[in-house]
Amino acid sequence: MSLRSGDLTEKWYEYVYRDRAESVRRFVEQYPDERALSVSCDRVGHDYRFVRPLLARPDEALRAGRAALRQFCADETDRDVGDRDFGDAYLRVTDLPGDSEVTVGELRADHLNRLYTVRGTVAEKGPVRPKVVRAGFRCAKCDAVTRQVVQRGRRFRSHAKCPDCNSVGYLSFAPAASEYVDAREVELRDPDGGRGDAGGERRESSDDRRGTVTALLEHDLVDAASTGESIRLVAIPRASRTGGSAVADVWLESVSVE
Repeated sequence: MSLRSGDLTEKWYEYVYRDRAESVRRFVEQYPDERALSVSCDRVGHDYRFVRPLLARPDEALRAGRAALRQFCADETDRDVGDRDFGDAYLRVTDLPGDSEVTVGELRADHLNRLYTVRGTVAEKGPVRPKVVRAGFRCAKCDAVTRQVVQRGRRFRSHAKCPDCNSVGYLSFAPAASEYVDAREVELRDPDGGRGDAGGERRESSDDRRGTVTALLEHDLVDAASTGESIRLVAIPRASRTGGSAVADVWLESVSVE
């Protein structure tokens, strides 16, 4: 069943924000120093018109959730967020339906860009590094500095043209005018240690990365998992292609850690 973006926004407003208005107001007061808001799927009950788009089209659904947050801020608080659209807010969705759970080793092309609870064991943790969440740009023609481009996931996004003078080809990244959060990449190993697929056949690999996938943890999640720990990660599986190869690597854009 198709659901318009406006309908999704209204469902976020009614099911998630208005029902817990006081805690959402506290979040708004702390934003942007605090950017993560916990959202349990249990709050939306069994309304498939909300849950189904959330699982099947999480980018659209989470975008609607951030739009509803701005609407709530305008309607229910005295906070003026100016040009903020909460695009860099993290909606930490938890408690997905049980049939949306998979293991690292079960991830396939059909899982890409959908929302799942992924089970795995933390095999390795990378260092904590700064990640751009709102990028600033300087125009070499008019010298204007803007920071309007929200950066989600791994791919860096920029303006096609200067928002002030509309010139094309003069923008460059301005690190000092950008905003950052802590981020860490962790390697998740399949709970069965990569011993085999559903048919029992052992996976073969030229290295020791059988049954592993990289997960990107941001902001409040950077210390949410320890090496050797088994975790349940609510995440969106993504595909990342390098070089001229048509074969892509799967990585996980984390939404929450349970």
